[in-house]
Amino acid sequence: MPNKPMLALGGHSIRCILFDLGDTLWSRKDMAVWQRMEEAAHVRAAAQLQRCVASPFLSNMTEVELGRRLRESVERNLLDMIRQEPDFEPDGSLAVIQTLAHWGISGVERSTGECVFEELRVRIPGSRPLFDDVLPTLKTLQKRGFQLGIVSNRHWGGQLFQEDLRTLGLLEYFDPRHMAISVDLGIRKPNPAIFLHTLNALNTPPGEAAMVGDSLLSDIVGSKMLGIFSIWKPKPVDRSQAQLIASGAAQANQSLTHSPEAVSVERPSDLPPGMYITDDDYVLAHVQNRAGTWDEHLHSEVKPDLIIENLHDLLDIFLEVGKQ
Repeated sequence: MPNKPMLALGGHSIRCILFDLGDTLWSRKDMAVWQRMEEAAHVRAAAQLQRCVASPFLSNMTEVELGRRLRESVERNLLDMIRQEPDFEPDGSLAVIQTLAHWGISGVERSTGECVFEELRVRIPGSRPLFDDVLPTLKTLQKRGFQLGIVSNRHWGGQLFQEDLRTLGLLEYFDPRHMAISVDLGIRKPNPAIFLHTLNALNTPPGEAAMVGDSLLSDIVGSKMLGIFSIWKPKPVDRSQAQLIASGAAQANQSLTHSPEAVSVERPSDLPPGMYITDDDYVLAHVQNRAGTWDEHLHSEVKPDLIIENLHDLLDIFLEVGKQ
C-alpha cells in the first residue's frame, strides 16, 4: 500500500460519502471476545429451538454443540441462497427451516424460524469494535459539510441494529433514513438499487457521491455501475493485492476467483485466510454469469478509483464539499 492515497480526484464534485460497515468502520480483531459472544448466541438459539421443536435429534446434543451446528448450517444455506439470487437478501427464517428439514424435522412454522434466527444474532457492541479513527474522521467530514450515508449487506437489522449503532456513537453522524441495510430492504450490494436508496434519501445524484468499502465485488462493482466514485479500503489480507492494483499489475478480482464447489460445514478449503464465509467477496466470487444487469461488471476487471489504508486518509482527500 502507498503511504498516502492519491489526492487528485480528477475534478469530481463530491458532496456525499457512503460507507460500508464491516471491515470498513469496524472489525472483529479480538477473536476470543467474538467467539465468546457467538457461543452465547449459540446457546440462546439452541434453547429457543428446543422449546419450540420436539425432536430426539435435538436432545442428543448439548446446547453449545447444537447452536454451533445450527449456525454453520444456516450460514451455508444463506450462502447458497445468495449465490442463486445475489440481487436479493435471503430469508434467515427460511434458512433455519431448511436446516431443520435437512435434519429430518419438518412442519416448522415460519414464526419459529424467525425466533431461532434472531437468537443467532451477535450484537455489535463488544464484538466488533470501531477502528480508532472512525468517529474523529466522521466528525471532521460532517463539519466540512459532507452528507454521510451507509450502504451495507447484513443478515440482521431492525431496531436492535439501530440500538447497536447508537451505542457505538454512529447515529451522531448517520441518520437512519440515510442507511440502506440489505435485510431491511430485501436487496443486496452490488445491486445498484441499494445504493440509490440512500442517494435518493440524501437527494444526491450518483456523480456527486463517493463510496468507501472493503469489498471489491460488492462495494466497488456496485458503485462503479452508477458512476459513484469508488474508494477501496482493503482488509489486511488484501493489501498485497491492493499494491498490485495500484501499480496496474493485476486485475482486482484475480485472487477472488475460486472454483464453485459445494461449501462444507467446516471452514471451506477455498476460503482465503482472513476472510469469513459470509464476506461478500467470497460469496460473490462463486456467482456464475447469469446475464443479469451487473454480471458483466462482476466478472470483468474490478479497479477502484482510489485505494486507502485507513479511514482518516479521507481527510487528506475531501477537504471541502464540491470539486476536489
